[in-house]
Amino acid sequence: MPLDSIEFAQDPLLAKLGHIERLLATEQQWCKGRLRDGEGRHCLVGAIEAADAWQEMPRIILRAAREVSGKRYWRIEAFNDHPLTTHRDVLLVLRRAREDILAQMAARYQSHQPCYRKWAQSLGTALFGSAWRSVPDLPSAREAPPASPLRHIPVTAIMHERSMS
Repeated sequence: MPLDSIEFAQDPLLAKLGHIERLLATEQQWCKGRLRDGEGRHCLVGAIEAADAWQEMPRIILRAAREVSGKRYWRIEAFNDHPLTTHRDVLLVLRRAREDILAQMAARYQSHQPCYRKWAQSLGTALFGSAWRSVPDLPSAREAPPASPLRHIPVTAIMHERSMS
């Protein structure tokens, strides 16, 4: 993935979220109504407790559940144990939580830019408006190179035009 780096990999919040995701990776590892059942399955709250993430995760998970489902849940148990909640919903919430954490990390990184870069971006925006970008767009490897204006003119026509001048 593009954001996989040592800095991101060593983040304790992402490590705990990864542990939760591994505990709930398959539908056979997930349950409702109990923190953990006799077969070793966990509900979302049980996985959070098993990952020792109870201090950090509830707020992030509840926000992700609201963003994914469109409903406001006051407790993670209410989301996990809701009759219409499926294992797929739980995985979508965990994925959204990961995206939110990465977005927060990227925002922190942007706020730690050197002063001269922030000043240059502000000046560029002031001078050139919203068209200003600190990093120019580069064509992706999949995009075809821009077509040459001479591409559709036969070579003989070009040679003929040169001989006439």
